[in-house]
Amino acid sequence: MTRQVYEVIVIGGGFAGLGLAIELKKQYRHNFLVLEKGGDVGGVWRENTYPGAACDVPSHLYSFSYELNPNWAHVFARQPEILQYQRHCADKYGVREHFRFNTEVQGADFDEAENRWQVHTRDGEVLYCRALVTAMGQLSAPSLPNLPGIERFQGDSFHSARWNHDCDLKGKRVAVVGTGASAIQFVPAIVDQVDKLVLFQRSPSYIMSRPDRPHTQFEKAMWSRFPVLMRLHRLRIYLQYESRALAFTRFRGLMKFAVERPFKRLLAKSVSDPQLREQLVPSYPVGCKRILLSSDYLTAMAKPNLQLVTESIAEVSPSGIRTKDGSDYPVDVIIYGTGFAATQFLTPLRIRGLDGLDLNAAWSQGAKAHLGMSVPGFPNFYMLYGPNTNLGHNSIIYMLESQIRYLTRTLARQRDTHADRVEVSDSVYQRFNKSIQAAFSHTVWNGCKSWYVDDKGHNSTGWPGFTFTFRALTARSSLREFQFTSARHPLVPSDLPVTVHAAADPLDNALAAFFRGFLRVAFRVPVGKPFGVWVQRAVVGLLSPLMPGCSGVFRYRETLAGVPTGITVPRAGESGKVVLYLHGGAYCLGSASTHRSITSRLAVHSGAVVYTPNYRLAPEHPYPAQIEDALACYQALLAKGISPAQITVMGDSAGGGLAVALALQLKALGLPQPAGLGLISPFVDPAMSGESLRTKANEDPMVRQGWLEQGAAWLKVPPTARCFYPLEESLAGLPPLFIQVGEQEILLSDSLRLAVKARQDGVPCELNLHQRRWHVFHLQAFYLSSARKAIQSLAIFVTYSNKNKQYQEETVWKKAA
Repeated sequence: MTRQVYEVIVIGGGFAGLGLAIELKKQYRHNFLVLEKGGDVGGVWRENTYPGAACDVPSHLYSFSYELNPNWAHVFARQPEILQYQRHCADKYGVREHFRFNTEVQGADFDEAENRWQVHTRDGEVLYCRALVTAMGQLSAPSLPNLPGIERFQGDSFHSARWNHDCDLKGKRVAVVGTGASAIQFVPAIVDQVDKLVLFQRSPSYIMSRPDRPHTQFEKAMWSRFPVLMRLHRLRIYLQYESRALAFTRFRGLMKFAVERPFKRLLAKSVSDPQLREQLVPSYPVGCKRILLSSDYLTAMAKPNLQLVTESIAEVSPSGIRTKDGSDYPVDVIIYGTGFAATQFLTPLRIRGLDGLDLNAAWSQGAKAHLGMSVPGFPNFYMLYGPNTNLGHNSIIYMLESQIRYLTRTLARQRDTHADRVEVSDSVYQRFNKSIQAAFSHTVWNGCKSWYVDDKGHNSTGWPGFTFTFRALTARSSLREFQFTSARHPLVPSDLPVTVHAAADPLDNALAAFFRGFLRVAFRVPVGKPFGVWVQRAVVGLLSPLMPGCSGVFRYRETLAGVPTGITVPRAGESGKVVLYLHGGAYCLGSASTHRSITSRLAVHSGAVVYTPNYRLAPEHPYPAQIEDALACYQALLAKGISPAQITVMGDSAGGGLAVALALQLKALGLPQPAGLGLISPFVDPAMSGESLRTKANEDPMVRQGWLEQGAAWLKVPPTARCFYPLEESLAGLPPLFIQVGEQEILLSDSLRLAVKARQDGVPCELNLHQRRWHVFHLQAFYLSSARKAIQSLAIFVTYSNKNKQYQEETVWKKAA
């Protein structure tokens, strides 16, 4: 039976899910589904129906930019009107047909073989999609306090987000636990109905007057007739609210004038009792916790039937609440206004990505995501209103629209490049989140405890800047932070696993086009027949400064077993890993200096010390000089006390072939293998029988067959040197291989055949093919983001090959013991 595979599945039908559905429909995408656990659109505005529920952002800003509403009844819209607006949008843009209501999602797993998500519903159904988007928001999971005896209470009790409208509060004794954003709205709305209201306050809040009023008929008529006036009105509100970010994120001293003094004036006007006033003054810095808007909450505090309790709650009894000082408060109803699990993102969903990695495990040190949307290890997965996207000063819908535009651009790029997977780069992810946490040091949230901060002190909720800055980050992105890959390619045998990296970045492709032309003239022509080795070395010497390394390393030279060796050390500190890098150059060119663009970035991204031997070159030193030097250097590393589990042998072109030859030589000598072999476009067939030598002869801008033939003639490898013929030898017993190769290169067949041979011989092998790239394009890493990403992948291989080898050695040792 053929299963339907949706292009996109969205979880959640609030503003985020609705906005994404509308945008997908606008782009003529129809194969998507929105799963909503409730019976209608609305999200938090459908769920929160407590008395007095309203928005604390003005109506004209709390709406989609493309669907302005001239008929908002009040400056600050009430819950029923906001819900009606969402229903209107769903109907007008025809997206209801894409919603499946009353469908609660339990979790989702990424199927690596099929490159799709399996979405599991509570009813046991499994749905399939290419891209999965959560649009659940940060305020979707009500949080009940952890109070002893909470289940023993014999009266009615409920959370404000699940208001029990069948419970008549008139004439009853009501306890309200919590004084947050919901409580300050429903407490004034119910205080005149109840006989007595006991309000349990853990900490007071800074409150500002809410300048609410009904919109006049004249205003509505003008906005309806002249939409430009409505847009100018919206812009005025946006700028007014955006200016508050200065106090939140830059000049904290402004909070005293903008919030603290107006709060104290409002408090003095509303509450005459000095003792009660003192109980309502927060002890934390202004802005540390959410600043609330209400013009009647403080007035309600002075009502004779309202009692404020600041003593901590000890337990809930069958008849009421007991505080830690021993006081009992008998009540008929308990209402919990205790907010939401804002830092427990996606609760209670279980999301599992590559290798079964659970998102909660990935977030063990605090939730974080690139632009609040993407996490490494979770391809084709996005979040709207994810970590660090919440606001304290402006409209979340503005942030959502920024994310939605960014997300749909990413989906369009994936479609255009025919990529099976889109995954954010780990280095970009880490760098972005470090910058976010660093930015908090200048904000009002620095050093304070609130619901913005999780129990590890990590602020995973707020955005520490301006909303227009976030929009600029999403709008200007070239999407080069993502890896666009697929699992198939017409040049690769269908039964050979491959990861194809799409040429997805327009700027990178433009630079690549330039270098394709430059290399064709500056390198391909003078390197090889009929020019001699000294001419070729002179050309390489002139070109190598144009391919510089990166910062963050220091270099020195050392003689390793008599072989001059360049050593590259990361300034950030060593990780204990070592790379033995064998440079390319057809065995007749190259040195540690010519390959700094690769070795320096390997050191930075892997934390490894990179040894690059200047092994002897042909024609002055034909075979076996090269393999002798490589073997001597490897043994010298072992003699230094470096474990084989710490060493990854890498190489490009001829150096890649030499790396494989070294592994085969170690096998023949019965010596321990390194943790892994990282190979860039390896030259592994001295007979040069690969098909790509013919089919790619005019595509590769760097290498021509004449040069390879010249290098092989100078090397003079005899047929008896079997380690140089890996395609004809058994590779069983070799360490895992990681092969990177360009789509347009002349040695493509060597990489493909080596990967096939490794698989046949039971050697783990990962093959990466880079679309529209050439032989060892990594050398242009200073210019090409695709080259930098490729080197980062090699660095990741260094990390994991070392871990796997250490695990294997420890296991063998334990068994022997």
